[in-house]
Amino acid sequence: MGRGPGAGRRARTLGRLLLAAAVAVAGGVALMAGRGGTSAEVQGAPLDPASADRATAATEPGSAHAPGSTPSLVPAAVANRTAAPLAELLDLDQLTLAPGGDHYEAQLKDGRHVVLTLDPGLQAYAEKLLVEARAPRGAIVAMAPDGRLLALAGRRGDEGKRAANAPSKAAPDWRLATEVWAPAASVFKLVTASALVAAGVDPSDKVCFHGGLRSVLASNLHDDKRDSRCESLVYGVAHSNNAILGKLAFQKLEPAALTKFAHALGVADSLPGTDLPGTAGAVDIPSVRDLAFAQSAAGFSGSQLSVVGGALLAATFADGGEQPVPRIIASIDGVAPPVLARRRAVTAEIARAVSTMMMATCEIGSAARSFGKHQPIRVAGKTGTLTRTEPFYMEHSWFVGYAPAQQPQIIVSVLLGNPENWHLRGHEAARRLIDRAIGHDKDRTAKITSTRRVGW
Repeated sequence: MGRGPGAGRRARTLGRLLLAAAVAVAGGVALMAGRGGTSAEVQGAPLDPASADRATAATEPGSAHAPGSTPSLVPAAVANRTAAPLAELLDLDQLTLAPGGDHYEAQLKDGRHVVLTLDPGLQAYAEKLLVEARAPRGAIVAMAPDGRLLALAGRRGDEGKRAANAPSKAAPDWRLATEVWAPAASVFKLVTASALVAAGVDPSDKVCFHGGLRSVLASNLHDDKRDSRCESLVYGVAHSNNAILGKLAFQKLEPAALTKFAHALGVADSLPGTDLPGTAGAVDIPSVRDLAFAQSAAGFSGSQLSVVGGALLAATFADGGEQPVPRIIASIDGVAPPVLARRRAVTAEIARAVSTMMMATCEIGSAARSFGKHQPIRVAGKTGTLTRTEPFYMEHSWFVGYAPAQQPQIIVSVLLGNPENWHLRGHEAARRLIDRAIGHDKDRTAKITSTRRVGW
């Protein structure tokens, strides 16, 4: 049967209506898909919060957080939660000790509940050590080899001279563990030693020198008639001999190579990961190979380090040259966040060579008084000491290291900004913390039984 013009128009109109209806239904299904994730998916979106860019990428087609092919239909509230870095959501000034006393917990600013990696016993003991030190500034970090922070303590005391009989203003301040406020001092020798080994320096080869106990002079950079002793790079690191490190750096390294290793070892950048704010360190190595460069290589200038940055540096050598990502959050709403992969910072060969130097530091070198062979635990570490008079007098006393040396269980980093009259040095506090962590200490007085809110 034939159709007239009116029938054709009616058919075309009906087709357009059906097409519009189909589009509307499809859009509704896509919208429901964008909003219809399970609670685990919605809450879990921020658990891999490396950056806003990564969160945005998670809404691309094919992502578990963006069903279908319409990522633009993900609700704005979910997108914002996904993009927010955990470091901005976690307030470390407001932590609560769980009723059983076995962990700390907190509430993120977006309302989610988190359990922290901190060990209450080690945290309390680190805080106790800082009180005993009576330093104007001090911080202690204990970390598991996989990057879990077990203690993160800082204390800001009376900075500078105060009036006689004035009340003490000392107070906890965890930011002293994550922010840069002190020179790296001789801890930077670990970076220089890594670059030297990479440049072909045999750690056991002898170099002749004179002086170097407290300085690097122009006469130290070249062979000199005053060179009365010859020792190895291992000796130079173990005893923090500045003449040996300065001379080898001046003769064997280019400034760009040393700067490259500082970045490779993470001591010139922000802290990796996102659940902990702060900076690992900063470097400003002279671009010309001269006396100033040699002094920087020995740790006198050009490098700063945070206490967490020191822990990361030690952890790199504890694990054969691979560096973990520090983290303080164990779970969010009962779900463990994904662990970011560790990265290769230096070769295993370099790491083994520097580890040998760190063990020598504790057995025959500058930390032997605390970690000598008579101690039950073999430790690998590095000391550092450098005095600054601005903004007030502080003798910065460093120790970074790990134990046991052959099979690390604990990474420690201690920095004390001591006044003229000091009560603890960095390696002394570190030894006591290691003993406590591994169970060889006799001081068991720090017991955690309160459920009070903790003020850092």
